[in-house]
Amino acid sequence: MKKRLKFITLVAAICCASMSEQAWGQYDRAVVSLTRLDYVYYNVDNPMSVAVPGLLPRDIVVSIGEEKAYLHRDPDGSCSTDLVVRPKDSTGTIVVHVDERIDPEHTRRRGLVRFRVVTLPDPVLYLGYVRDGDTVALDDLLNKGYIQVKAQLEGIGLTLDAPVVEGYNIGRSEWFNVPIEVTGSRLTAEVREMLAKARRDETLYIDNVRVTLPDGRTVTLKAEFPLK
Repeated sequence: MKKRLKFITLVAAICCASMSEQAWGQYDRAVVSLTRLDYVYYNVDNPMSVAVPGLLPRDIVVSIGEEKAYLHRDPDGSCSTDLVVRPKDSTGTIVVHVDERIDPEHTRRRGLVRFRVVTLPDPVLYLGYVRDGDTVALDDLLNKGYIQVKAQLEGIGLTLDAPVVEGYNIGRSEWFNVPIEVTGSRLTAEVREMLAKARRDETLYIDNVRVTLPDGRTVTLKAEFPLK
């Protein structure tokens, strides 16, 4: 599994007057606060590290409703409380319970936190290494051997597999024919033939871009690239 960039950290501490119960819900002798995020992404692995001051990891019991999410040990983690949570529903909330193990048969509640479940944002489209809306060199499109339409997730704080471009339509501003339909992500010979007749003051329009995300959903996007 790839090394992750960020962790969601739950920190349980004894209640004090400076902490607001209303912000996080009602707790039994503990407050659970988030140091980074208050949400998790649907149907992908969200790393989570749990700590309770004064307790060893072996004395911390973390649970979550199995009908809402999967919870398991993070194989990349260094501690038994380095976990991964994968929500099953694309909306709603999940509740993580943090308990102290008193003996083999008894636990005591130390805190809980509610996470909002959100879906991954739409990725940004690129043509080669050029971002949607930026100017692309016509010579590069014609002469470089491997150019493809790519989709990249940005600003999510996780390392996930790249979204897959399943196909797209492409045309240009002075192209009066039906847009060319492409299967896959690469520029085809038909597309390059169309580009060979383009001028450097035109704009490329790429639409109906079918993208499969790491969470299994498919979204349809569009982009444009002025030529130079």
